[in-house]
Amino acid sequence: MPRSLIRTVRRVLLVVLLVAVASVAYRTLGSPELGTGGTLTLPGPAPNVGQAAQTFVVNRHDGGIFRLSDEGVYVLTFWSSLNQNSMEARPAFAALAREYEGRGVRFAAVYVSNVPASEEDAPYAVLQDRTGNLTSYYNVKQIPRLFVISDGRIALVQNDYYPENVEVIRETLERELTSGTGAD
Repeated sequence: MPRSLIRTVRRVLLVVLLVAVASVAYRTLGSPELGTGGTLTLPGPAPNVGQAAQTFVVNRHDGGIFRLSDEGVYVLTFWSSLNQNSMEARPAFAALAREYEGRGVRFAAVYVSNVPASEEDAPYAVLQDRTGNLTSYYNVKQIPRLFVISDGRIALVQNDYYPENVEVIRETLERELTSGTGAD
C-alpha cells in the first residue's frame, strides 16, 4: 500500500476516534443547566399555558419604560426584522393593539435584532432585547413567538404566524377580559 494512502487512513481513523470520545464525554458529562443533559434534544418550550410568566421592566425603544407585571393582560410577541413572518405579522398585531386600546390590554413587540425604522409610530410598546434576557425568560427558539399573559399566567402561546392566529388571540383576550382575570 502506498504511504500516502496509509497516512490518509490513519487520519480518518483518528478523526473517528476523536468524534467517538467527544460523543461519550458529551453524554456522560453533560448537565441540564447547559442544555446538555446527556441527550441531543432541547428541553420543552416552557413557559406553556397555565405556567407563571416572567415579569420584567425594560426600556422601550422610544425611551419610556415597559413593565410586565403579574397583574393585567398582556400580548407579548418576539420578532426579528430579518424574519419574513415577523414582518407579515406586524399589520395584524397593530390592528389588534388599536382594537383593544382602552380596554386594559398592553401590547409589546420584542425585537431580537434591530428595530425597523417603520416602528416609530407603532400602537404598541417596541422593545429590543439587547441582552437576550427576555428571549431567555420566554424560551424563544423560534420567531415569531407570541404570548397572551393574564394576571401573571400564560393564557396562550403561539409559534410562527398565520392569519388565523389573530382570531385565536382575539378569543383568548375576550375570555380573559370577561372572566375577570386581568381586568383593570
